Order: sequence, then structure tokens, then C-alpha cells
Amino acid sequence: MRIKPSIQARIRVPLSVVFFNASPSYMVSGPVYVWVIEGEEKIVVDTGIGLQAKYPSEGGGENGLRKALESEKIRPEDVEKLVITYLHFDHVGNVHLFHNAKIYVQKLEWKFAKDPIPIYRDLYVEEHVLSLEQMDLCLVKGEEEISPGVRLIQLPGHTPGLQGILVRAKSGEYLISSDHFYTYLNIFPPKQDLVLENESGKVTLTAQKTPFLPPGIHVDLSDWFESCYNALRFAKKSRIIPGHDPSLEGRTFD
Repeated sequence: MRIKPSIQARIRVPLSVVFFNASPSYMVSGPVYVWVIEGEEKIVVDTGIGLQAKYPSEGGGENGLRKALESEKIRPEDVEKLVITYLHFDHVGNVHLFHNAKIYVQKLEWKFAKDPIPIYRDLYVEEHVLSLEQMDLCLVKGEEEISPGVRLIQLPGHTPGLQGILVRAKSGEYLISSDHFYTYLNIFPPKQDLVLENESGKVTLTAQKTPFLPPGIHVDLSDWFESCYNALRFAKKSRIIPGHDPSLEGRTFD
């Protein structure tokens, strides 16, 4: 089996979104991916940004989605299985195009999206929830194998019902972690001060003593750390794939 991430859009967010206690005034840009898992059948994971986004973005929308899937010769209308890792705006936009797919969402995430805590309401778009209600929505409770070698793993913390996808590739198990980890630096925190530089200037990401570096957005940090260790039950750290790391562009995991 193989995993192929494709860029659907690019999004610009404060560094404090990506890393807990980082600078809220320093802006960073990152890719929004959709994923194709190719084995006995082709499975698409996430659908990117639609027309509504909390943060500034480039690309996206239906055109961005179709372009992202073109290289795999996939049209949304032909997809039979779609996994939504969780229901933030940048993972479930354009879901209405997948009207022939069985769509997998964790039940806890579905319930939270309908009534999120107030501070995170704007990360959910009512239109996406309404679209899913009219589709072949499969609400998952915890772990579930949806295809030979493809298993859904619940990873609460960032949201109550975020799910990763464990994929049995030729070289071993990979875990697509979605935004439980935004980048590899969330998985492997810097042990020395790290200077970041872009058009926003320079900022220092301080050395970390923690085994993992949480994102700035989370509903429960205790759950988040517990999910980190749960993830290691299924895949080595080096085989966990984060949700928005720029280094994933053009790569294939097999």
C-alpha cells in the first residue's frame, strides 16, 4: 500500500496555533493536504478548505481539491470511501462533492461539531455538518478497520474525536496523524533553541523538555498527551506523518 499527500491549499496562521506558548504575532504558512491511500481500493482522506476559512488561505475550494486529486486520476464523484479525520474547516470543505462515498467520522467528533465549546465555534462550519447529514455518513466509535490494512485510530486532545489512519504499507505501519501533530516539530520538539525566519521576521522557538510539543489549539491537553503514547502502540515516532508539515510535499510513503 502507499500513501500520497497532495496540496489542496495553503493557509497562514499565527505560530501560536502550531506550537503551544509560541508567538501569536509571528505568522507562518503551511500546506493543506488531501491524502490518497492506495491498496486494494483507493481511499481519500480529508477534503481541504472550502469557501469559508478562519485564517487567510490561497487556493483551496473545489478547483483546489480536483487539482490535488488529478495526479492520482481520481474524481471526487467516483470515490467510494472517504475518511474525514476531524471536522475543522480545513479538513471537510468540499465534502459535498463526494456524494457517492461512504464517509467515516468519529461519533465524538460529530457530536462536538454540532455543539463545540464557544472559543472553537468558528473552526466548525455549519454548512459542512448539514452536507454530511444528507450523505452516507458512517459514525465510528473508536478503532475500526475500513479496508484490509487500513484502520482508524481515535486520537482525542486536539478535538474530542480526531482520528488518525493506520496504514499497513510494504515497509511497515504508517500513522497519518492529521492535526494531532501539525508538524514534525510537534513529534520531535527542538532540544536547543530554534530560530525561525520568514517574511514575518525572526522568532525563536525555545528548547523543549517535553517528549512531544502540543499545538496551540486543543480541547484537553491530558487527552492529547495520552493520545501521543497511544499512537506509539501502533507506529514508531519516525513513521508518524503530521498533518501540515511542508516537507511532505511531493513525497510518497510505501
